[in-house]
Amino acid sequence: MSNPDDVEIVLGDLVYDVTANERRDVDVTVTYRDSSGSISAFKGIEVKKHKRPLDVTHVEQLCIKLNDMPNISHRAIVSASGYWRPSYKKAKAHGVDLYSLIPWSNRMEGFEHVKFPPEFFVIERVLSWVSPPSINYQLEGYDSNKAFQIGKDTPLCNISEEEVNLTTIQQLSDRLSLNTVQQLINNESIKQMPPGVEKSVQLTINDLNNICIDLEGDKRPIKQALLKGIVVWKEYNHSPEYKLLVKDGESKPFVGCAVMEMRQGNLSGLTVSQVDRNVSFISIPVSDRNRKKIQGLKLK
Repeated sequence: MSNPDDVEIVLGDLVYDVTANERRDVDVTVTYRDSSGSISAFKGIEVKKHKRPLDVTHVEQLCIKLNDMPNISHRAIVSASGYWRPSYKKAKAHGVDLYSLIPWSNRMEGFEHVKFPPEFFVIERVLSWVSPPSINYQLEGYDSNKAFQIGKDTPLCNISEEEVNLTTIQQLSDRLSLNTVQQLINNESIKQMPPGVEKSVQLTINDLNNICIDLEGDKRPIKQALLKGIVVWKEYNHSPEYKLLVKDGESKPFVGCAVMEMRQGNLSGLTVSQVDRNVSFISIPVSDRNRKKIQGLKLK
């Protein structure tokens, strides 16, 4: 958290197990790099949420798994349901740290430099279409004397015969609607609009990556798309869920977090730690919630 640019966190990474002679899944891996870019530490963390506390058998199995991965320099287990007492001795004998993820019931305590009052909430500002925009597609070499029925299920193809991720006109229209909203967010006049005020917009899209419409075998490249619609800013209040990460044997929490789920499914939150007095903003895109990287932006 002190140097987020030097830290990479990956969910569901594969790490080599020398006993099994294969790469196996580890819930969370944390890679630290020094000033030269070399890896200075590689932490493997197994995360569990059972209905009951983890018993000594569960902890022993996880310890053996992590210890069979020599590339990992630091090993830890996080439990959202606690541990049975014998588990602590077992983890210590194997050199594995134990952490508990618990509710942060009193947000005015735990960290001297950050306190969250009971009424704390976050406002999310979202730019949305009032209704689905209309999209006009212009085709190259289109013969106006030849009638074609184009509907939402009309198939798409690629000029180079390569496979395209979008297979129908409806999928293309949905993608363009989403992407143009993301572009409009950076427009200064759009940024200054107050919530609830509607604004008509019109955009011309030229770069469609050689996508064609397949008109009953007659493949026509899409030359241009003209998009028209009305956008509006909407605001949503979010009350965060508060969690503490507590390391076994320490009285103070290691890390605290206020986390919330955004309208599009992204997770966002504020994190604090005992390491320094910084507050960090974390954002986990919806596509990354099961895998890939957590990207942290440190707030000064």
